[in-house]
Amino acid sequence: MKNIIKLIALLTAAFLMCSCAAGTVETPTEAPAVTGSFETNILKVGQADAIILRTSDHCAVIDCGEKDDGDEVVKFLADNGVTAIDKLFITHFDKDHVGGVPEVLDSVSVGEIVTPSYEGNNDEYEAYLTALEKHNITPTLLEDEMTFTLDDALFEVYPPLRKSYAEDDNEFSLAVSVTHGDNRFLFTGDAKKQRLSEILNQCKGEYDFLKVPHHGRYNTYTKRFFETVNPKYAVITCSDKNPAEEQTVAALESLGCGIYYTQNGDVTATSDGSEITITQ
Repeated sequence: MKNIIKLIALLTAAFLMCSCAAGTVETPTEAPAVTGSFETNILKVGQADAIILRTSDHCAVIDCGEKDDGDEVVKFLADNGVTAIDKLFITHFDKDHVGGVPEVLDSVSVGEIVTPSYEGNNDEYEAYLTALEKHNITPTLLEDEMTFTLDDALFEVYPPLRKSYAEDDNEFSLAVSVTHGDNRFLFTGDAKKQRLSEILNQCKGEYDFLKVPHHGRYNTYTKRFFETVNPKYAVITCSDKNPAEEQTVAALESLGCGIYYTQNGDVTATSDGSEITITQ
């Protein structure tokens, strides 16, 4: 019996090596042909990020807001008939991004959790670790670019390139790029100066839709970043108490960009592969 098991293992390994050599295991580099719509929902959860991305048959989530915001994500998914999340991206471990994750894990099946490879240092991060243990989930700590497709949308996820940054852990933010037909979407967490510079080198070209980094706060690299990405539409996750900074808004307005603020309600961006329609 042991010899049979050993033989099966050897044959399996040989098959996998041949499959890889023959090109049957591939990383997609181009978006598939458009077969349906791609919808982005950015929820009104104060100065926090909770973003749901849906294709025809699949769902990805970027961040879950603060600890009291997880139920908003769960409610949105339930109201829209979503029973499972294929990928949950936690851009970084600030409380306004990771706080709602335990509530989501308690309520919805999650295929894979993807995070940057570093350790958080707040109570919400500890609650997140407890939730992972409770649900027996091992997250993917991203150190290399991740590329995959969900239906007709191409996802490219870019990790931070350094082990440490001069400023806070906002700089560890993952960047998520989605291509649907002719439309490109970019989600940047709370990236600041150093990370924004990295993202421009990772995410080449212009984007039609931008989730503005760091809730609309301005830094010395913000204007250059906007001019390079050159979005047609931008969404700022902010609140009446913590609105976007005037310099940030002015920099976007100078590009003729349509600007939307979650302090005014949920923002929905729907792509048909050619055009993007924004509703709020």
